[in-house]
Amino acid sequence: MSIRIKAVAIRNPRDLTAPLKYYAKAVNTGEVSLDSMSTSIAQMSTVSKADVYAVLIALTEHMPRQLGDGKIIRLGSLGSFVVSVKSEPSDTARAVGASNVKKLKLNFSPSKELKRELEGFTVQKIT
Repeated sequence: MSIRIKAVAIRNPRDLTAPLKYYAKAVNTGEVSLDSMSTSIAQMSTVSKADVYAVLIALTEHMPRQLGDGKIIRLGSLGSFVVSVKSEPSDTARAVGASNVKKLKLNFSPSKELKRELEGFTVQKIT
């Protein structure tokens, strides 16, 4: 597997007169839907596409309930999902409340196994 990259010019926001610097940026080659993932998984197992799809849909419906209850969702060799918050500061701990929260974020942490798979990818520059 090969990750495609391209060069992207980025200006230093702290020094707008500084010369542009170029960074590598991953290039996406498309999307994969839940439907096509279900088809692929079904083809490599004895489970039907409808069964795979039903399980994946149930997972996506069940996850928000667990996250809303403050649970970390660990999905084995895939990784884990956890909710975090971005908040404004207060002068005292007592003053911190829901009004401090400006954004809820869903964080995904890949498993060690998934990270190892990523290390095996090659990188290819495109123009």
